[in-house]
Parts: sequence; C-alpha cells; structure tokens
Amino acid sequence: MIAALKELDILAADIGNAYLQAPARERVHTTGGPEFGPSRVGQTVIIVMAIYGLKSSGAAWHAQFSETLHGMNFKPSLADPDVWYHPACKENGFEYYKYILVYVDDLLAVSHNPSIIMKTIQKAYRLKEEPTPPKQYLGAVIKQWSIPNETRPIWAMSAANYIKEAIRCLELELSKAGKTLKGKPSTPMQGNYRPELDVSPLLDPEQANYYMSLIGILRWAVELGREDIYIDVCLLSSYMCQLRIGHLEQVMHIFAYLKHHKNSNMVFNPNYITWESDAFEHYDWSEFYKDAKEQLPPNAPTPRGHVVQINAFIDADHAGNRITR
Repeated sequence: MIAALKELDILAADIGNAYLQAPARERVHTTGGPEFGPSRVGQTVIIVMAIYGLKSSGAAWHAQFSETLHGMNFKPSLADPDVWYHPACKENGFEYYKYILVYVDDLLAVSHNPSIIMKTIQKAYRLKEEPTPPKQYLGAVIKQWSIPNETRPIWAMSAANYIKEAIRCLELELSKAGKTLKGKPSTPMQGNYRPELDVSPLLDPEQANYYMSLIGILRWAVELGREDIYIDVCLLSSYMCQLRIGHLEQVMHIFAYLKHHKNSNMVFNPNYITWESDAFEHYDWSEFYKDAKEQLPPNAPTPRGHVVQINAFIDADHAGNRITR
C-alpha cells in the first residue's frame, strides 16, 4: 500500500549462503572428517564462520547484516526491527521513506529507485539471483493489481499457493487414517459452536502435537492475508493447555473452509475513503474513558509523504465468552 500511495517500486532478492558470510559468535571447534580433505582427517578444526547448524548462526547473521544496513544509514523501525527505513527525496522534491524489509536472508527494497539499494547490498554479499519485482515472498504470491480509474501500480497478496500445499499435505495425512475433510462450509467455524463450552474428550499427547502443528499452519495463513479466519484461529489457539476432540474437529472445519475458499486476495488500495459521519451510530464513552487520548511515541520518526489511511471494520463479540464474559 505504501509503495502504491507514494508511487514507489519494489525489488526482491535472496542472499546466498547468508550464514556463511557472518563470523561465528563464539569459539567453536570440531574434529575433521573426510569432507575436510585427507590431510585434515582427525585434526581439530576451528569454525570461524557461522555455519548452518550452529544454534547462534541466526543471531550472528542478523548482527552482521544489521551492521551493513546501519552502514547504509538505514534505521530499524520502532514497530519491527527487521523493517529498516531511511529518509529520501524524489527529483520533484517529494519526501518519503525508503524501506528494506528483511526476513533472515529474504529482502524487499521499497524505493523510487530500489536498484540502488540492491546494488549496494550486492557489493557486500552474493545474491542468489538478480533482484526482480517480487512474485513470491515468505509463502505468499505477490502480484500487481488493477483498480478502475487508478493509474498507480497497486500490489496484492494471496495465500492461495500456501493453502493449496497445506491442504494437500493434510489430506495426504488424513487418507492414511481413512479420513477426509468434510463438507463445503461457508464460514470458518460452525456458527453455533462455542469452544469454551466444549466438554468432548481430551486429546492425547500425539493428537495435541498434531493440533498445535495445524494451528501453526493456520496462523501463518493469517499472516499471509487470510484475515477471514483470524478470530477463529485465535480462539482455537487459546486452549493449548486443555485440547479436546471438538477443538480438533473445528480446526478441520477451518481447513475444509479454506479448501473451498482458497483464492482470495488482499489488495493494498492506496485510495482515500471519505466516510459520512452520519452513517455511524455515535456513543458517548467519556464516562468510561474520561482522560483517554492517543499515545504517540516521543521518538517516532517525522512523517513524510502522503498520509496512510487505515480503515478497520470490526464485528465485535462483546462479552461473548459464555463462561468468563
């Protein structure tokens, strides 16, 4: 959305053998085997780079790459330390922030000219391929979208491929037990189901581990844009200490829903919406929130460029929990 709002371009890249480009954070040694060459078999070999498999290699690489980004005058954002920003200005005087999004060794550069950012990184690290506009990122399909009467490049994100593969793996596992995903549900969770009232038998340890792995898959689907299952996944995630057969059945219900509703897209629309105030009911909450005011971090960066408008639609379930309210 920011890229479209400020008319910026995006490039994606993947750093090759990232861990091997960072020094090890502690003294590590091993005994040389045949893979080290005939002359070093049996010798003590000191590990100087953060090889894959060491517990601290991820932290070593993060520290190494962070130093590189600091050297490029980027700063980590307050909300997410892996979203880096730097003030920039277009030729026409338009001020904005350019960004580098980092997920281990996967990079997204958002800028009026992101190739400059990527070329600077290429001087320090080897990239697997030349930077290109993103097609996939962290399991999500990234693509450009079109909106009537909109000339700016608009981006959309879809979890369709991730969900398709998750469904395939789940159905393969279910088939081993002679089971399948049932029905074509129109909602993520059954409308009359209340997880807090479920008194079905408890899951055994193996079933509980399976349940947790399925919840992990669903949580990542939410991260990739499936906001329609967000509330249901949150509810079913809150019973990890006492999981029941009914909870597992509802998880399967969510997967059945995704199987038949897998092609949704989250479109990042840069257009502003003018809301008519009389379209909403107004309530006076001053009795409950007398001194309420927006809290802004004192060290927040200075706003640059067009203002971002975020519109949230909430279907509130006030005091809906039948036990705790």
